[in-house]
Amino acid sequence: MQFFANSDELHHVMNELWMRIGRDPDMLEKLLASKLIVQFQYREPEGRVTIDCSDGIEMRVSTGEQLLKPIVEMSMKADVAHEFWLGKVNVPFAIVSGKIVSRGPVQKALTLLPVIKPAFDIYPNVISQFKTVTA
Repeated sequence: MQFFANSDELHHVMNELWMRIGRDPDMLEKLLASKLIVQFQYREPEGRVTIDCSDGIEMRVSTGEQLLKPIVEMSMKADVAHEFWLGKVNVPFAIVSGKIVSRGPVQKALTLLPVIKPAFDIYPNVISQFKTVTA
């Protein structure tokens, strides 16, 4: 059974997570310095989350279809994303094994993994809050 019930739930959780990441000054500063546009494409359920740090000033998070062209694309099952945010996925191995399919300058994106590691502590709180609200 998949963790996310539907696309709306997936988008809600990921949007809230990235909003909280954006409120952390250390993570935000390093994400903005990357000037990347990263798009996460999910399946089972379908979803799309785009993180735009391209201007180096403001991080914009959007869900669903976007006209914005990403610099890096990461495609995976939504359950892989869930496991990632729980700190249970080795991203380089997941890319090599095909659990995550990447396009663009992925090495640059991989350098951000240590930057977002504090979000592993935020994610369970997002899930807990969301599940409490919708239960």
